[in-house]
Amino acid sequence: METTSSSADDTRSGWSPVLTRVRLKGAHHVVTRHGHAAAVLVPADWHAQAGGKVTDTITAQDAVRGLARLLDRAHAGEHVAVTYRGKTGAVMVPPEWHTQVAGASPGPKNDAPEGSSDTP
Repeated sequence: METTSSSADDTRSGWSPVLTRVRLKGAHHVVTRHGHAAAVLVPADWHAQAGGKVTDTITAQDAVRGLARLLDRAHAGEHVAVTYRGKTGAVMVPPEWHTQVAGASPGPKNDAPEGSSDTP
């Protein structure tokens, strides 16, 4: 799985390419705040296969406008689905949950290009 990362500010300004990469290419994206992983945006189908339980659903537009709140919710343990054009495309999850589940899945843990991080 390809894993990329960026700060919350960079994620907010580059939201559309991040969401597209997660939705269409199956990438995972770590969002950092103050130098630490705050949340991970994962594809909705990967989340479902991993046994994740969605606690709320918001639109992509609301997600980018309220990114700080979304990161707070993920940090508190919530799994929040993000819809795009009426369909769930991604889920923002706590980094600890992602690390635990991704570490348990078979296959290589990091096919990411050099410079990106596989672990929060």
